[in-house]
Amino acid sequence: MSFLYSLRLTRWGIAGFSALAFALTLLQSIGFYQIVGHTPAERAAFGRSMAQLAAQFTVLIAAPIRPDTVGGYVQWRAYSFFAILFAIWALVSAYGAARGDEERGLVEQVLATGTARTDALVTRVLGFAAGCVVAVTVAALGVEAGVSGAHESIGIDSLAGVSVNLLGLALCCYALTMLVCQFAASRYATAASAIVLLGLFLLNSLSRQLDQLSAWRWLSPFRYYDLSQPLAPGGTFDVRGVEALFGSAAVMTVVAAVAFSYRDVGSPLVRIPVAPHHVLREPDRNPVWRVPVLRGLYERRAGLAVWTIGVALLGVLMVILTKNIVEPLLGLAQLRPYFNLFITSGIYPSFLGFIWFGFAQLLIAGYAIAQVARWSAEDTDGRLEAVLSNPMSRRGVLIERATVVMIGALVVAAASGVAVGIESHAQSIDLNQGRLISASLLLVPMAMFFAAIGALLVSLLPRATVGLLGGFAFVSYFIVQLAPIFHWPSWTQDLSAFHLYGQPLSSGVDITGLVIMLIVAAVGFAVSALLMERRDVGA
Repeated sequence: MSFLYSLRLTRWGIAGFSALAFALTLLQSIGFYQIVGHTPAERAAFGRSMAQLAAQFTVLIAAPIRPDTVGGYVQWRAYSFFAILFAIWALVSAYGAARGDEERGLVEQVLATGTARTDALVTRVLGFAAGCVVAVTVAALGVEAGVSGAHESIGIDSLAGVSVNLLGLALCCYALTMLVCQFAASRYATAASAIVLLGLFLLNSLSRQLDQLSAWRWLSPFRYYDLSQPLAPGGTFDVRGVEALFGSAAVMTVVAAVAFSYRDVGSPLVRIPVAPHHVLREPDRNPVWRVPVLRGLYERRAGLAVWTIGVALLGVLMVILTKNIVEPLLGLAQLRPYFNLFITSGIYPSFLGFIWFGFAQLLIAGYAIAQVARWSAEDTDGRLEAVLSNPMSRRGVLIERATVVMIGALVVAAASGVAVGIESHAQSIDLNQGRLISASLLLVPMAMFFAAIGALLVSLLPRATVGLLGGFAFVSYFIVQLAPIFHWPSWTQDLSAFHLYGQPLSSGVDITGLVIMLIVAAVGFAVSALLMERRDVGA
């Protein structure tokens, strides 16, 4: 496999994540000057309020250094988020290289040319590394462009340091996913890799609050990433931490290459022994496979169970965090104008709606994107063609897909709502049960909103769908975050599904937003059905 060919396979990811990185650093840099104030006293007060606010959320992100400066603020607001963003990119890209290409038959084609397995894997790693270099460089240019407009500058050494640190984390996550994919079966590789990365992220994050975990956080690459904050004045570039990131990435790449050379294409390295059984060449007699919708849920039962349990547990964690952080935050007079933006009724319901359901929206969007990714893969790996040969109409396939996503999202939303309600009662947080039910169920139309846009993209550009839909989700999320800072017109926020969701736990359901989401979902699936009828499968 040539290096240029590996770049071609990842071109959409490189373009999309580079654009997101540039936009985020540019807007955060410019936004800093919009809210920091104009006098040294105002800047100092802003820095103190941000430091006090961040101290309550260290369970999620590292505390900032000098948030009263543009470097410290961008390091905290942009590059802390990049740890998650680039880890997701690494996860998706590495799975595509390790398992997705096998399902599409690309690996067999490459190996048939005489390319060694280790060479093929290393080439994919180098291709991703080159793409990351482009993305981190573009992100640094966004910072420079943002501060230059205010006639300030950030040293090239600081920008280089933060870029190298981010590159090391991305490569480490990529190599780790590659390694996990060698040991997991193809259908479970994504879930296994995601669980490992999420576990390592939570290990590092929770160790800031739980001392019993601090002895184990050295296992997490996110720990070494947090050691360096070179953009902030007084921040450090931890050479040992960066060396650990690149060193572990190199070691895991070598181990993954060796494992790949010993396993069969399409199979895990270690197969779990099973009892001997007769080979059957007849259709499975399980009646579930003959019932539309039910067969889709049955096929996705493991993934749905993981999503349901994971989201419910995170909901419980967020309730506990809300109980612990609200009272200290209310004592910060500098933050009261910020709190007034989302406190509309009771204090605890407003905070819980902002913290948990703001996060739950991202999770349910991620669930929808995961289902869309499966549709995109079925378009290129032959599964869709096999389904249509049953025979089954294309419109029927689309209706079944939409129904499966809707029911799956309903299960996830309902389970998380029950978990949040039980834990809120245990924490003595008084919630309106009707509004809690509404807020939980409102996650379903949000999932359908993203699923409909994804179905439309699958009908147009199946191979670029995941990147484009993920980019749309991130842009939609940051519209809500940045619009108040830049005083954008109110209609710009209506472009975001996260704004259309509203604050149902504290203010009730936004009927206008709900209607817009339902209309977008209906129109999106209808148009995708028309486009699907006119397109060749796999084209």
